Amino acid sequence: MEISHIQPEGWGLCPVIPFGPVPVSTYAVFMLLAFAAGIAVYRRNAARTGARTGQVFPVVLAAVFGGVFGAKIPVWALTVALVPPTEWRLEHLLVGRTIAGGFVGGMLAVWWVKRRLGLRARFGNVLAPAVALGMAVGRVGCLLSGCCHGRPTALPWGVDFGDGVPRHPTQVYEILFCLAAFLFMQRRLETARPGALMTGFLAAYFVFRFAEEFLRPRDIAWGLTVFQWICLAGLLLLALRERLFRAPPGEENAAP
Repeated sequence: MEISHIQPEGWGLCPVIPFGPVPVSTYAVFMLLAFAAGIAVYRRNAARTGARTGQVFPVVLAAVFGGVFGAKIPVWALTVALVPPTEWRLEHLLVGRTIAGGFVGGMLAVWWVKRRLGLRARFGNVLAPAVALGMAVGRVGCLLSGCCHGRPTALPWGVDFGDGVPRHPTQVYEILFCLAAFLFMQRRLETARPGALMTGFLAAYFVFRFAEEFLRPRDIAWGLTVFQWICLAGLLLLALRERLFRAPPGEENAAP
């Protein structure tokens, strides 16, 4: 069974960038660029809206740590289920992550930290555009490295990642989705209801990713892929959060 985050040697459009005698991972470079782009957008939006950055820091920290674990755990579980124990390698622990799982882990971690610290203000409007742009930049690294690709296709825009088989460039689909979301949210930054941009972006991404899974290699569990189940769980968590964790009107107006 094909697992899109475990690839053969030489796979990808440009998996490494020559840098003197040491080749540098293209994926790693674009992950760093993604973080830099996200931080730059966040700082600009925080200054633009007057967000209380001191309160945002623990929320961002929780989102990062929760997101890292949420992104890795489903991939580890899928690898254990599909790769025979005799073929397990250290590489399997290091490569692969799922953005959908990262969002779910990040939401749970943020919810826990905000409850522990008694924070009711919502900071999603300044964070959501930064997340969207960072994802778009990061997916360029996925495209060049050949990870997160789609299934074989006869469409004219299919991409050959190294084995002569054109595949759906699902990375490009996601780049376009994230750029469109980024531009939309930047235009609504100062007029959207507090927290609405992050909630809307997460909901839209879960729906988008659920549909996109039909174009990816399919590891089926109870009729859907593992990542489609994660998307459904994410939508359920969003609905529960909106119902149970809503700031009072006075605090909503004060919190971008």
